[in-house]
Amino acid sequence: MSARLPLFLRRLRCPLQPAGPPRRLRVPRRAGSGGGGGCGGGEGLLAQRGQQNAQAGSSHGPGRREPPAWNVIVREVIQNSKEVLHLLQEKNPAFKPVLAIIQASDDNLMQEVNQNLAEEAGLNITHICLPPESSEDEIIDEILKINEDTRVHGLALQISENSFSNKVLNALKPEKDVDGVTDVNLGKLVRGDAHECFVSPVARAVIELLEKSGVNLDGKKILIAGAHGSLEATLQCLFQRKGSMTMSFQWKTPQLQSKH
Repeated sequence: MSARLPLFLRRLRCPLQPAGPPRRLRVPRRAGSGGGGGCGGGEGLLAQRGQQNAQAGSSHGPGRREPPAWNVIVREVIQNSKEVLHLLQEKNPAFKPVLAIIQASDDNLMQEVNQNLAEEAGLNITHICLPPESSEDEIIDEILKINEDTRVHGLALQISENSFSNKVLNALKPEKDVDGVTDVNLGKLVRGDAHECFVSPVARAVIELLEKSGVNLDGKKILIAGAHGSLEATLQCLFQRKGSMTMSFQWKTPQLQSKH
């Protein structure tokens, strides 16, 4: 989420229409889909995470070490996002950016992370929770509603890998596709128009974290493991533009399993 914000905020153009607060839907899991989980488990996760953080803090004591470099970089990205949003709201005080997330999976931890970072950066989130077993048409129906909602400026999908069909991805309006998964945004990236499209924030974050950690990507050989689809294509494109040679493997590739 944190890597998404700077690009997302730069691409916002029109202010929100005066309307009520964005909807926040929590749809219960369908009967027989298994116990626990669903989109309603965020509060329990937050409580557990707070308890873990408290225990970790007490165990480190006064001599606890400084946060790792990646944590400092993440804090910097969040702070930059807050500053960009502040500048936008200085010009238009009524402007309040809204990101919609359609979730049709059991990944409640990601929901918690999204909500925490969005709150800290000053971004409003509309979280639409569908049952994990939702059909392609059910997911598309929610996408089409968000496409026409003038209060929402960006849309991200948090769905299972099997649901990322071409029909689902291209149901998003390219101008609201903050993850850069539509054919329009991917095509512009490959063509060299990265400044005219949304680019995967995950891929951007990988590049930014490496560079800010002091890694010179020029001439490096990069192995991309576990990425697939639009993320794999975006990573390959961005690494190659930094002068790197790339290879891609899936986690279950025999050649990868033999490496130690």
